Amino acid sequence: MTARRRVVLLAAATGGTWLATAAPASAHGLGGRTDLPLPVWMFVYGAAGAVVVSFAALAAFWPVARLQGGVAGVALAPASRTGWTAAVAGAARAVGVVLFLVVLGAAVFGPAEAADNLAPAAVYIVFWVGLMFASALVGEVWRAISPFPALAAAVDRLRGRPAGEPYLLGHWPAVGLLFGFVWLELAYPDRADPRLLAVAVILYTAVVVAGAARWGDPFLRQGEAFAAFFGLLAAMAPVYVDDEGRHRLRPPLTGLASMEVLPGTVALILVALGSTTFDGLSRTRLWVDRFGGLGKWPLTVALTLGLVATIGLVGGAYVVAMKVAAARTGRELHQTTRLFAHTLVPIVFAYGVAHYFSYLLFEGQSVISLASDPFGRGWDVFGTAERAIDYRVVSPRVVSWVQVGAIVSGHVAGVVLAHDRALATFPARDATRSQYPLLAAMVLFTVGGLTLLLST
Repeated sequence: MTARRRVVLLAAATGGTWLATAAPASAHGLGGRTDLPLPVWMFVYGAAGAVVVSFAALAAFWPVARLQGGVAGVALAPASRTGWTAAVAGAARAVGVVLFLVVLGAAVFGPAEAADNLAPAAVYIVFWVGLMFASALVGEVWRAISPFPALAAAVDRLRGRPAGEPYLLGHWPAVGLLFGFVWLELAYPDRADPRLLAVAVILYTAVVVAGAARWGDPFLRQGEAFAAFFGLLAAMAPVYVDDEGRHRLRPPLTGLASMEVLPGTVALILVALGSTTFDGLSRTRLWVDRFGGLGKWPLTVALTLGLVATIGLVGGAYVVAMKVAAARTGRELHQTTRLFAHTLVPIVFAYGVAHYFSYLLFEGQSVISLASDPFGRGWDVFGTAERAIDYRVVSPRVVSWVQVGAIVSGHVAGVVLAHDRALATFPARDATRSQYPLLAAMVLFTVGGLTLLLST
């Protein structure tokens, strides 16, 4: 029996065992944010089975690497129009600066109540969640509108000299800055206080501008947390900018195969993945019953420890899988973790969709009304000040199917990328078996992610 046939039979047997051993007593209707017509166990087992079956199908029908080296794609505009695109880029950057100043002004001078202030909704919904979606689906949106290059250029003009030191830190500063943001979002009880948010934005801007003043554009691309994180997500988008500055269209996910892994890239991905996982954990009935009654500071401590522990557990699962894979292929651990880091990016996005899709769709509508009166002066600039949130945009059942579909699709995409990278890196006899540990981690992430999501 060939190795490929053994993989297919093993996957089929495993999937059958999962479905056969699922205890009917554990089935229960989905509640909270879900409205699926089937019990939780069926979706969890079915999703895990889909990941395993996809792995078996790849082993049988994807015999050579197809994604390595990237795909050039199709140019969306001829080279002669690059001047026009440069003008559009300048306008986008100007819009980004204006929006940044409006949001900061709202946080400083707007209403003290979070529900009446534009800043919390703009930062946590439009910026964090909206740009997460836009980056993965459209491309380098944040790099196009980020106000930080303009602010850094203004500081350089005031100093009279540009930054000149070589930048060698990779994504490590972004790791610390991103952790600070997710800590504020997930662990600090007063996260939506506009004045606190104003302080956080000012401090973050000061750190970024100081880094840019010392290291220049490399820090803005690699060390600034959101440029680094959204840039990773943008690598999976179908639209990208080539070396000549032209926008091109390519098959989704292909950009991840040529994603540059810098110092700190793996840690950045794991912080994003672990923090989203903790967001699901902190909303479960088990967590709320245990810690929901704590005071402000004890709750902050509990949430902080939970956040750190979850990131550590997610990172530990990946490192263990890579350690086993390294032992099977004779590679060093650090080489293996870097080789397969890009396979986690679709999972990060999938978790983002699963956890924040309804949040963006419903609560994001509040920005439409708040934007008409950003400083709480009784304005109605866009005629939307009285607009209420429409919760009938989509049904709860559609939201639930999107959540489950995102989790499954993200892990299947990760399996595809891992399989293709293994074929391009290892000898044929080692390529399939090198992926078993990562497959186990993918199944673990699938089961854990869906269990947390569907238990809220």
